[in-house]
Amino acid sequence: MTYSWKTIIRHGLPLLMFCLLIEIYAGGILQQNQTFLVKQLPVFLVSIPVINGVGGNIGSILGARLASGLHVGSIRLDPRDKQMHENVFTSILLGILTYGILAIIIYYIGTITGTTKGIELISYLTIFIGTGVFLICILSFVSVFSAFISYKRGIDPDDVVAPIVTTFGDTIGIMLLFFFLGGIMI
Repeated sequence: MTYSWKTIIRHGLPLLMFCLLIEIYAGGILQQNQTFLVKQLPVFLVSIPVINGVGGNIGSILGARLASGLHVGSIRLDPRDKQMHENVFTSILLGILTYGILAIIIYYIGTITGTTKGIELISYLTIFIGTGVFLICILSFVSVFSAFISYKRGIDPDDVVAPIVTTFGDTIGIMLLFFFLGGIMI
């Protein structure tokens, strides 16, 4: 695989434009529900960037590990590859632990600042951790799929996986949060 700025631009620019459109859509979803969050559940305004950031970071790390493994030959283009499964499992476990710790910290800081009004600890933990775990599982699949497809097509996965994972993470993270909010709060 050769590296040149022209190849990176040719592969990356259309993808980044597509990702930009998806991010605008995700921002619209958030804007439509902003009043509800500000008035009813302000602690989730702090939670959204954390949920999306952690999901995007872990998904991007997984993608980078898969790309490196594909480049050096330690991971094969095979859904049954043991090394790939270990990387996905580790990412999901890291996500569960990270979301659990952050949920507790954010809730108690929110209690001190008064932003947790209207939501109990167990409900908040269920929504935050549930959103995060589902997000990590989805992003793990997206990361594996995009790494394998791009590598198979001769495109460097390092140029493709991170933008796809972070874009899907932001969009799906917001949708999952409102899904869990609707299910828990009703």
